[in-house]
Formats: sequence, C-alpha cells, structure tokens
Amino acid sequence: MHTSLFSQIKQFPRLLLFSILLHLFLLAILMFSLQHTSAPKMPAEKKVDTVKAVIIDASVVEQEVQKLKQAEDSARQKKLDEQKKLQQQADAARQKRLQEEKRLAEVKRKEQQRKQEQAKKEKAEQLRKQQELAKLEKQKAELEKKKQAEQQRLAELEKKRKAEEAAAEQKRREQAEAARQKKLAEEAEARRKEQEAEMRRQMLAEEARMAKQSAENQRLLAQYEYSIKRKVQDNWQQPVNMTAGWSCVVLVEQDRFGEVLNVQLKQCNGSEAFKSTVERAVRKASPLPEAPNNDVFDRKIEFIFRPDV
Repeated sequence: MHTSLFSQIKQFPRLLLFSILLHLFLLAILMFSLQHTSAPKMPAEKKVDTVKAVIIDASVVEQEVQKLKQAEDSARQKKLDEQKKLQQQADAARQKRLQEEKRLAEVKRKEQQRKQEQAKKEKAEQLRKQQELAKLEKQKAELEKKKQAEQQRLAELEKKRKAEEAAAEQKRREQAEAARQKKLAEEAEARRKEQEAEMRRQMLAEEARMAKQSAENQRLLAQYEYSIKRKVQDNWQQPVNMTAGWSCVVLVEQDRFGEVLNVQLKQCNGSEAFKSTVERAVRKASPLPEAPNNDVFDRKIEFIFRPDV
C-alpha cells in the first residue's frame, strides 16, 4: 500500500502540493477563528456576513477536495486500468511466448525427425552406394578377366598369323628361288644353244675359209695381215714399264670399207696399260688397209700383235 501511495505521489506531484497548501489554508482559518473567540462583538450584519463568507470558503474548499479525491480516484482507476491492460498484455505476451515455445518445440521436434529420417536415408544411400561399388568392382574384375582372355586370344591369333605369314613368305621365297633357278637354267640353256650355234657358224666359216685358201690366197692373206699389223704398230704408243715379249691376240670386226666396228683382245700376257695401248692403236688404225681381193677379205680378222720393242 505504501508503495502504491509513493508511486501515486511521484505521478501527481502538483496535486500533492495543492493538497498540502489547502490543508495549511484550512489550518490557518481554524487557528484564526480560535484566536478571535473573546473579541468584542461586531455588529450583527457584519458578523453574519463574516460567518457567511467563511462558510462559502469552506464549501469551495470542500469542492476542491472532492475534485482532488475524484482526480485521485480517476488517476487510481486509470492506473488500475493501465495495470490491468499491462497485465493483459503480459498475459497475452506470456501466452504468445508459450505458443511460440510450443511452435519452436514442434519445429525442433520436426527438425530432429527430419534429421533422423535424413540420417536414415543417408545410411541407406551409403549402403546402396557400397553395394553398387561392390557390384561395379565385381563387374570390373570380370571385365578385366575377359580382357586378359581376349588379349591372350588375340596374342595367339597374332602368333598364328605371323606363323602363317612366315610360312607364306618362306613358300614365296622358295617359289621365287625355284623360279630364279628355272630362269637361270633357261638362260644357261639359251647360252648353251647360242654357243653351239656360234660354234657351228665358226666351223662353217672356217670350212669356207679353208675352201678359199690356196697358195696365192695364203700369200695375199699373209701380206694383208702384215699390212694391218704394220698400221697398228704405227699407231701404237709404248706404255711405261714395257717388257719385251708381250703380245695379244686381236680380233677386229670391220665393215666392207675397213672401218673398225669392234675390237676384242684375247690371250694378252701384258699389263692392263699394254692392253689399253693395243686397243687404242687398233682403233686409231681405222680404216684398215684394203684387202687385195674378196677371197682374202673377212669381216673378222684375227692376228697376233707383238710390237717391236
């Protein structure tokens, strides 16, 4: 109660001051009345007027007191209404807080439930991934095994292919060698036949030459061969380090006018430089001396060149 009084005094200081002044004023009037009780009597009219004035002042004061009381009651009621309103607001806030706490508890419960479900799902997902990983590892191992088997099969096929290629290559080489040997044999046979034909031709030529030979032809032939050797000798230049006794069998092929067409050296016992000088001398001697007659003339003339050293 004292606390409520003090709080009201703090809220309405002017009313308190007015109430104190009013009580002091009433106290002063009362003391003034007591002091003038034995004083001489005043005229009746004046006395009545004075008392009437005092009574009027007391009613005014009473009115003011009533106003103050009403103001205090109104303030007290307003304060009570405000306290009631504040209490209602506090109750509403407490109710709202309880509802919010309940809502938060429900949210927390749902969040925990969600986390539990999420953890359960994650665990199931992890288990599923582990199972899939194990399945993939198994498939990978099977694929690796198949890959190794396929590689081994391919290696065997490659080995077989290389063996077949090697066999085919060997067969091809054998066939090529057989063909080469056959060709060589055919070429040898052709050369043999050619040599036989050449020998027959030479034999026929020799028989014809022998048939032509007579004492006169033999003499003319000797003179003809000597003139050829002499012209070759005139065109011959001695090589360095020449040794006496060197000689070559010379086979000269000429046309009908004595132009040298080909020179072959056979059975030379000299150096390569000597052979070169002999061949050069024969070619420089072209055209060769004219044959004395047709019986002595021959497209191929063979003679022995032995230079005079």
